[in-house]
Amino acid sequence: MAIDVKGYSYFIERGDDKRWVATVAEYPELRGVSRIHNRALNELYAAVEAEVLRRYHAGEPIPAPPKKQPNLLKTLGLT
Repeated sequence: MAIDVKGYSYFIERGDDKRWVATVAEYPELRGVSRIHNRALNELYAAVEAEVLRRYHAGEPIPAPPKKQPNLLKTLGLT
């Protein structure tokens, strides 16, 4: 079963060791780490999907992704 988990609050930064570290606010215990930016994100997406499935099967609560924020530039008429 594939689940779209890309609506969560993801962050990525480069560590002192030159590796990319991807984290997600809704699941602070999960991270993706790689020397390649996209690989770190994809690793984290897979970990979040696995955690959502685990929680679903265990009957545990699943954090909802935040509501989509309006496009500020569009709201201001700048696009």
